[in-house]
Amino acid sequence: MIRFENFPEILQIILWAIIPMLLVIGFWARVVNRKILNRAGDPELIKQLTHSVSLKKRRIKDMLRFLALILVLFAVWGPKFSDELTEVHREGVDIVVLLDVSNSMRAQDIKPDRLEKARYELRKLLKDLRGDRIALVVFAGQAHLQTPLTLDYSAFEMFLDISDESLIGVQGTSFENALEVGLSAFDPDDTQHRAMVVISDGEDHEGNLEEVLQRAREENVIIHTAGIGSFSGTPIPMYDDRGSIKGYRKTNTGEVVTTRLYVETLQSISVETGGRFVHLNTATASLDDIYADILGMEQKEFSRHEFTNFKEQFAWFAWLALIFLMLDLLITDLHGVKRNWEGDYIHD
Repeated sequence: MIRFENFPEILQIILWAIIPMLLVIGFWARVVNRKILNRAGDPELIKQLTHSVSLKKRRIKDMLRFLALILVLFAVWGPKFSDELTEVHREGVDIVVLLDVSNSMRAQDIKPDRLEKARYELRKLLKDLRGDRIALVVFAGQAHLQTPLTLDYSAFEMFLDISDESLIGVQGTSFENALEVGLSAFDPDDTQHRAMVVISDGEDHEGNLEEVLQRAREENVIIHTAGIGSFSGTPIPMYDDRGSIKGYRKTNTGEVVTTRLYVETLQSISVETGGRFVHLNTATASLDDIYADILGMEQKEFSRHEFTNFKEQFAWFAWLALIFLMLDLLITDLHGVKRNWEGDYIHD
């Protein structure tokens, strides 16, 4: 198992961008040098003057320098290896997150928009988890299990980042279908350590929740809800292929479609199942209160196999880079030549 140093995101981007940048610079320098030589004089004369230079050896030296640089960058990334697989025990509960990805979640009454605010709050929640398993269900007019219950928070975050309205072909909002998929995501063998978090603007175009809420109560699932959005009507933007706003959604009669937060549905869901409702309407609002309630639940033990005892291995790559640089210094880019009695070069 290999793992790299967890640098800040901007530094990771810079490190990964260095290699293609160097390739582009190297290609550009080669083209420029060729143009300069072509303008310097007669090509045949220049060829005679550079007769002793081996282009093959020069390419080998360039390759050695490039490989050395790659190895140095790899060492900077801080590679760590481990082959020790250990069973790790943790205590927590099962949490299923239902994330609304309908078109109305693109409204910008909360900057940058409702969906991005929801993602931000879930990333913060991930950092607070203390051994809980978590799953992700995305929903609009239909629901889809994006990530089953897992202790791999990095995998959850990866799928969270790609969750948007394009994942669901049927738009609208159906809490009934979303809750059914969410309930099915729980471990059927454990009915005591279950919590659900619904993040939505509350617009429900189906409206039939009695049966699914009864099922939630029977299966001991506490459903917490988080409302996101303002109480005033907000237009729903439409985006082009470059991510720029190209207009706003309109009805068949040309009127701009607006959306607002409907707290009634969300509050009724949480009240019916013994959960908590929070309003994510400001920069200070968060899911902390909900997670505080989850921490108060009875915990169960989870076990999984994880790679442990990672050891730094950057030194190997640094030494290889040094060897390649030494080879570059030892290799000459000249032909092995000698002169005849008339003074002409003779290749060995």
